[in-house]
Amino acid sequence: MIKNTNIPAMEQAVQVIFDMSADTALRERARLREKALHDEASALQSAKEEGLKEGIEKGLMQALEKLTASGMSEKDAKRILGIDL
Repeated sequence: MIKNTNIPAMEQAVQVIFDMSADTALRERARLREKALHDEASALQSAKEEGLKEGIEKGLMQALEKLTASGMSEKDAKRILGIDL
């Protein structure tokens, strides 16, 4: 078994892991920490996606304004930009 490695530091580390695994409160704190990290990562990803979407929309609207200002019809400009009519 891994406990009997004849390497004191390794045996001590294994014992710490077994002790931590047996501690219900410590396991629960670790689970909650992992959940919080996951929730934070999900929130950041959602914010990035939302920001990207807003940036694309803003860029399309600016391009539409420039195309129509140059004399192109709004219908043609939207078709070129791929904006739903």
